[in-house]
Amino acid sequence: TIYAEFLEKHPPAHEVEIHQSSAWSCSHGVERWRSDCGCNAGHAGWNQQWRTPLRDALNDLRDKLAAFYETKTKEYLRDPWQARDEYISVILDRSEENISRFFAGRATRNLSENDRVCALRLLELQRHAMLMFTSCGWFFDEISGIETVQVIQYAARAIQLAMELGSEDVESGFLEILEKAKSNIPEHQNGRVIYEKFVKPAVMTRETVAAHYAISSLFESYPDEARIFSYSVKQEDRQVWVAGNARLAVGRIKVTFTITRNSDTISYGVLYMGGHNLNCGVRQVQSEEQYDAMTKAAQAAFEGADFPETIRILDKHFGETHYSLKSLFRDEQYKVLHQILATTREDIYNSYKSLTDRYAPLANFLNDIHMPPLQSLAPAAEFVLNAEMQKQFENGHPDIEKVKLLVGQARATNATIEKNTLAFAVKRHFDRLSEEFLKSPDDMDVLQRFSNSADLLPALPVEVNLWKAQNIYDQLRANVLPQMEERADDKSAAWKDKFLTLGQQLGFHIEKQ
Repeated sequence: TIYAEFLEKHPPAHEVEIHQSSAWSCSHGVERWRSDCGCNAGHAGWNQQWRTPLRDALNDLRDKLAAFYETKTKEYLRDPWQARDEYISVILDRSEENISRFFAGRATRNLSENDRVCALRLLELQRHAMLMFTSCGWFFDEISGIETVQVIQYAARAIQLAMELGSEDVESGFLEILEKAKSNIPEHQNGRVIYEKFVKPAVMTRETVAAHYAISSLFESYPDEARIFSYSVKQEDRQVWVAGNARLAVGRIKVTFTITRNSDTISYGVLYMGGHNLNCGVRQVQSEEQYDAMTKAAQAAFEGADFPETIRILDKHFGETHYSLKSLFRDEQYKVLHQILATTREDIYNSYKSLTDRYAPLANFLNDIHMPPLQSLAPAAEFVLNAEMQKQFENGHPDIEKVKLLVGQARATNATIEKNTLAFAVKRHFDRLSEEFLKSPDDMDVLQRFSNSADLLPALPVEVNLWKAQNIYDQLRANVLPQMEERADDKSAAWKDKFLTLGQQLGFHIEKQ
């Protein structure tokens, strides 16, 4: 069952009052969430003395934020604390209509759009001030653990919002107390170091979103209006120039945080010089004239292949804060690096292929007369061998004889096979083939290619995860095979024979009649 169904069938029979300062997982009451009570997750020699200063730091921050929130929010909302509690209705539905309904019954006056943005940011401040007390932050053994870092990130977001809205400096006092929280891991030292190392770099601003957009736009196309996590990005201007592997992009975008609807118009310039070499700058747009002048100057320098001058122009316009591939959000970073590395691997493959082709006759001759092989050539030969085997399955049309030849060559030379990489490439090949077969089950050409590929499985030096291919085959065996058996023509008979052969190749127990 599920909780909701059980509750519906067995409604509550008693109302109880929770005993304060009690806990479900610690015999010391709530001490696990504020002291070194002795309960831990099993790291010998570690202590949890960091719990007390962490809670002290958050309690102090909470009180300062509460005073600022109450004073500031009275400008917009009649009852700041009731509004905070009822803000859940906005969190669950952030549509324009629902936000208007929320303000209609609570605002001190007819709020402008800027007033609404400020009010929403204040409510978000309080939401994060509550999130920073999420219980798992104290539950485990170490302040640098992901759970505790997460609650400190909530605190950092509350600090960011407060200071942007005009609060006094609440960060320094927070860090002063947090510094007393000592880590069990020497390299992390204390809470302040952990804040600077793991929390501060994770703080997102409209500038960092703009930098992410600018950099990733060189490697993928964005529509005129794009969504990046909780930000919307509207493209107002974009110009791109290409010279060989180098690219220069200059643009102007409007970045809006969809939760609070706060927005800025930001210009960017990004120079890519191949490999991982990339320089990006962003700033809030100050004037159309400055933007146009920078664009023309950067274009002239780039088209003259004067990359140092191009960087100097970008530095002059955008300042000394630079962004690079490290500035990309993690998922996009992997995607971009995969593209860069694919080109790099292809260059390395071509160089190694040329080398091994040139000396292959000599290597074969040495093998025939039982002389020691050229050890210096072995890494290049293994790289080429692995790359060619993977390519056979990545292109969707493996050459059966070529694959068998490569497998035989690997065995003869005792070459090390990159098994995980090859197994993944083969799995993806069978996933694609099975999906294609599912869409066109009566296509004999697809079935033949599927069977040809499956015939290679026993010869491959890796175990392949055929879960998806086997499931699709079983689905077709239940739904399509009976239809083919009802037909009496030669084509259906040939299809059935090949289909049953495929089943045996995929590991099914098939008895042909």
